[in-house]
Amino acid sequence: MIQATARVLKNVIEIRVGEELWLCRPVQWSEEGLGSRIAALFSTEYVTYRPQAPQEVHSNVTYRVKADEIRISVGDDHWTTKSTTFGPMTIDYGGSHYTINERITGKFAIVRGTEAVAVGQLGFLGFRSCVVKDYPPELEIFLANLTLGLLIRALTWEGLR
Repeated sequence: MIQATARVLKNVIEIRVGEELWLCRPVQWSEEGLGSRIAALFSTEYVTYRPQAPQEVHSNVTYRVKADEIRISVGDDHWTTKSTTFGPMTIDYGGSHYTINERITGKFAIVRGTEAVAVGQLGFLGFRSCVVKDYPPELEIFLANLTLGLLIRALTWEGLR
């Protein structure tokens, strides 16, 4: 199971990926000055740190509001979701095309072809959380980063209300 929780007062998102706890921080977090700290509160770009290399950035996940897209970068690999006005969000990964079917309740399924490869829910453990489960192990790292993007997206839209 992948479980992401935003710790707003700490300005961090924690992602439990199996037994690992990833820390995700806004890119402005490391910059000096009050302006950077305030900007970090509203950031839509986060970097992730994994426990085996806590000083190295593992990935960069960005949410672009105008395009309603999530951008994921892990090393030299990059993936971007695509959105349509009334359709689901899609993303290509590992030679496969995935569709994220969302419900108004916050529940969603990640589908490859006609088969659901993962299910999840925003707000599962409280307002600022996202859980993804029932996925194959080979998708875990990718889905952990996608989960972060989905949570950033939800937090952004909540802040725009």
